Amino acid sequence: MTKRKSTLLWTFTSVFGGLTALGGQLACTPSIEDYPRELEEAFCEWQHECHAYERVRDCVDSKQIESDPQYDYLVRAVAGGSMAYDRDAAADCLHAISERGCVDDEGPPPEVCDRVFLGKIGRNGPCLNSAECAGNAVCGFDPTCSDQCCVGACRVFADPVAIGEPCSFGGVACVPEAFCASDPVTFLATVCTKRVKAGGDCSLGQVCVEGVECDGSMCREVEQLKEGDVCDVPFATCVEPARCTYQAEGEPPRCAVPPTLGAPCDPNNDTCDRVDTYCDPASLLCTLLPGPGQACLNGYTCIPYTYCEGGGGFDEFGEPTGDALAACTRRGGEGDSCDSYDACLGDLECIAGHCSFPELTPAPVCPVPGS
Repeated sequence: MTKRKSTLLWTFTSVFGGLTALGGQLACTPSIEDYPRELEEAFCEWQHECHAYERVRDCVDSKQIESDPQYDYLVRAVAGGSMAYDRDAAADCLHAISERGCVDDEGPPPEVCDRVFLGKIGRNGPCLNSAECAGNAVCGFDPTCSDQCCVGACRVFADPVAIGEPCSFGGVACVPEAFCASDPVTFLATVCTKRVKAGGDCSLGQVCVEGVECDGSMCREVEQLKEGDVCDVPFATCVEPARCTYQAEGEPPRCAVPPTLGAPCDPNNDTCDRVDTYCDPASLLCTLLPGPGQACLNGYTCIPYTYCEGGGGFDEFGEPTGDALAACTRRGGEGDSCDSYDACLGDLECIAGHCSFPELTPAPVCPVPGS
């Protein structure tokens, strides 16, 4: 049995889909005690900027990032010497988050955030969680141990298999420049084989090098298209942040950078780049989604800190029906009454008719191995 590193650190990294400026200043280097609070504040600054919350305080009051029960073990592990906390990486993480904007509300955290807590335990050293293991390793446990505080050992993953060495599907990976080939007759795994460059044969399942795709018989380079280029062509992609967009009826699609809030847009293409905007057909501008008291867009879409309430349902074509007008309604804070799962903010849930925090499962207070 193993515990992977993401288990313990997930709460403190996965909440960041993007952030805007944190008060216009670079983050200072937070202490380990202040880090979860500053993460919560940073997260809420972004959420407010992207209209997931009407006020920053609403977010802070409805999130449980700072009170995650697993964080106590991180602090004790650093004090016990099985982990290190990098204050500079923590500050860089907050700063990197501040530059992600409102284009996307999902996605992994910045890479630097993975370096805030680093494991220091080497091969076969004692551990309670994979976060304590150095490098590419996991904490392995005796599967017969049922104690919540079982002490495991850091198990280092095997090195990637070199070109020409035997491999197996689902086993240890080949080195990045290779793939695990299969026998064309038996389809069984054979050896790690060098990836095929552009112009090479891929008719028997060979894997092309990065940036190259197989057309069924030959590896072809993927053309990088610039803004304005026609993009309805095979083996081509628009260079980010541009994406393939139909500009006008009868015209071929071209690579275009999606317009942001307040910029001109085409309502037929829904091209606005922010998650809290849409292309208003009246003004032909990227506009904030409808807010409290306004009619829901298309009968179901509202600005993120509200939800669509009322209306008479939808017909078979997805059009709203009935006489009642569906309106955007503020999501409730702690203690507010509610009648549906989406009526509460943040981590709050509609429990017995009121927005309440679900009970957190207390983490066992386990001693740090070896400390």
